[in-house]
Amino acid sequence: MLVLLVVFAVAARNLARSRIGRGFAAIRDRDIAAEVIGVPLTRYKLLAFAISSFYAGCAGALLYTVTGFFDPGSFNLLMSVQFIAMVLIGGVATISGSIAGALFITLLPRLTRELPALVPVISADTTQTPNVFQVETVLYGLLIVLFLVFEPRGLFGVWIRVRNYWKSWPFSY
Repeated sequence: MLVLLVVFAVAARNLARSRIGRGFAAIRDRDIAAEVIGVPLTRYKLLAFAISSFYAGCAGALLYTVTGFFDPGSFNLLMSVQFIAMVLIGGVATISGSIAGALFITLLPRLTRELPALVPVISADTTQTPNVFQVETVLYGLLIVLFLVFEPRGLFGVWIRVRNYWKSWPFSY
């Protein structure tokens, strides 16, 4: 899966740098202006739908290889919020930011499962009121709001700032 992640990330990055990717960015920013400068809106939106369907189909096939079955009940509102949180926390319109956001959101439930040992008020039992799953849901919303307000570029923006700091470390001018 790591090999497929690298292959699909490189393919997406190359697509974003191509003429089609620049057209996608123009449509994302302002579709009317993109159409005025000559980007065929219908064609590019159809192409974006086809490419995203290909990525979603590959992701579904990989999910099936891991779980062995599909249950329509497992795709609920919380999973949609998790996907939105992955993109927003990682960094909108960046490939590596989306990967970093997915890694962060995937590791977050494993960290929240350890909360009952650290904070005795939070319960691991789902019948009690402040339980781990409620804290996890609130934490998704809180992280989305905090990243949108304080770090709109997401984890990718934090990485860029840290990288630029260390590139010019002894000389900050």
